[in-house]
Amino acid sequence: MSTTETPDQIHVVVLHSEQPLTVDLAELHPDCRVTVLTDGVPNAVSEGTEAPDVVSMPRSEWADQLARWAKGGEVDVVSRDESLQHVCAELRSGLGLPPNPTVHTGHATPANR
Repeated sequence: MSTTETPDQIHVVVLHSEQPLTVDLAELHPDCRVTVLTDGVPNAVSEGTEAPDVVSMPRSEWADQLARWAKGGEVDVVSRDESLQHVCAELRSGLGLPPNPTVHTGHATPANR
């Protein structure tokens, strides 16, 4: 847990694989803890913007990692990567979230706001 994190913060996990992020995730998700979960190269996650925390691991381990994070508080899972929309829906379902974020602006947004 980082020093800027509070127990009631929503932990927004942004799934990433190929499509570089071009938005400031901290600005997009104010008052949330934001982590990028990637199966790609960590330094290729963002383009032209600073990525927040980045965790790189095989996609087969994502569900287990999300379950660990969910034990510590509310977790939301989103993705801007078109190739991950189905994976995102499955992981959200595994956490008891609706398959798609309830607010969609074309960017990753928390479902439970």
